[in-house]
Formats: sequence, structure tokens, C-alpha cells
Amino acid sequence: MIELLPEPPPEPPRVPGGRGLTVAVTAAVLVLVLVALINGYRNRDSAALLGPLELSQPVHPPPPGITTPPDGRGERLPVVACPQIRDEQSRLAYRCIDNALRQDESDTYLGLRISLNLEVEPGWVISEGSGNPESLASSPSNDVVGFRQGPRPLGPGAPSPAQVRDEVRRRTGLALERGYGDNPSSRTMTEHVRSFAGVQGYELVTEITINPAYRARRHLAARTERLWTVGLPTTAGVSIFMLSIPDNRSDLWSKADATVATVHVF
Repeated sequence: MIELLPEPPPEPPRVPGGRGLTVAVTAAVLVLVLVALINGYRNRDSAALLGPLELSQPVHPPPPGITTPPDGRGERLPVVACPQIRDEQSRLAYRCIDNALRQDESDTYLGLRISLNLEVEPGWVISEGSGNPESLASSPSNDVVGFRQGPRPLGPGAPSPAQVRDEVRRRTGLALERGYGDNPSSRTMTEHVRSFAGVQGYELVTEITINPAYRARRHLAARTERLWTVGLPTTAGVSIFMLSIPDNRSDLWSKADATVATVHVF
């Protein structure tokens, strides 16, 4: 007697191209996973390469007329032009050493509310301007300057000659620290009490030598620069006038004293 075996179960229905479709789906999933991994590494590497914004990267301050400090003490930056400058906030007036100088944004590195520049080579300028202690930014990375809302009367609380001298020295030190690259050297050419239109002030003239390594990195022709810093007691406190001229415009050095002599309090 022959044993009858049970019939085998029916084969599942064939799907046309089923195997090919499975392979395609698997390949697509692998591609998606690979893309996700690549993007993950790319984002991680980009963050590592870029890092936080460095001070050496360009920071663009607001243009004249729209300065708005975050603490609400600010006011619109007035537009000034050569040949005669009148800084209402610092209560100083003076002439330009060269009428080609043009107003730039406030110089938050040196604390100058009024800043006029003339490029003498790529990345280097003649600079002239004014400000007072209230013009100083809280940080060199801060591109907004805080300004005093109104004048205060000169009287018993007016800056003393010693305070004027100390502010001149401090502001010159700040310029050396921030304005001339890495490790510049300097020497004092003259430092004395000086009268400006009947108001006793203080003048410090400094010659700065730019670090050769810094010059080489920046491809600068300028080697030295002369900086005139003047301080005067005003209703705004100790107001500062600054003038800096590199040696590739040394023809203006002989005119600097006459320009500084035009500084006066109003």
C-alpha cells in the first residue's frame, strides 16, 4: 500500500520584479543612512572649523546716524565733515589735518565717538577724532558705543589737572594695546601741560613702532606712526582728541602741531 503524502502548501504568489524591488528599497535605505552620516560629520567638522566669532573677523558697526546702545542712553550719531569738526557730545571743536578725511563709524576700540579716516595703504589709515570716557565701549567686541545724554556743569566736580593727565595716559595706553597689532613698541616724544584757547589741557605725543612680524603678515609698508593725544576738562568730563599719522604720510607730521592747536572747548 502506498502512503499518500500531504500536499505541499501552495507557493506564495509571485510579485513581478519582487526581488528587484526589495534590493532597490534596501539600497535606498542605505543611501539615506549614508547621507545622514555624511551630513552629521560635515556639520560637526564645520562647527569645529568655524568656531566662535573671533575679534579679528570683520564686525560691521551701524553707520552714522543710527547708533542705538542697548541700555537706552544713546543718541543718533551726528554727521560731520572736514574742514571743521564740532563734536557736540565731547564739547570739542577742531580742524582736519587733511580735508580728504571722511567720517567713519564710532571707533569702539579707542572710544572715539567722532572718527575720521583716510586710507594710506590697504588696512592702514590716518585717523583723527574725539570722544570722552562715556564714549568707551564695554568690550572691544561690542560694536555699539554708549553716550551721555546731556552735558554736566563744570564746577567743584570738574576734572582736575591730574585726572586729565591720567585719562590722556590711559587712552594712549589703550591705543597701543588695541590699535597697532601685536606687541608694538613706543617712545614718548613729548608730554606736557598745554593751553588750548585758554583752557589748560594735557598733551602726549608718542612714536609707535609696528612689530615687524605683524607688518609682514599684513604686508604693511608703514613702519612707525606718531600719535597725538590731548585731554581737556569739559562739561562731558575729560574729553579726548586723538590724531595718528603713519610714516607713509610723514609729510603731515610737520602740520600736526598746528592742527592740534585748533582744538578748543565750546
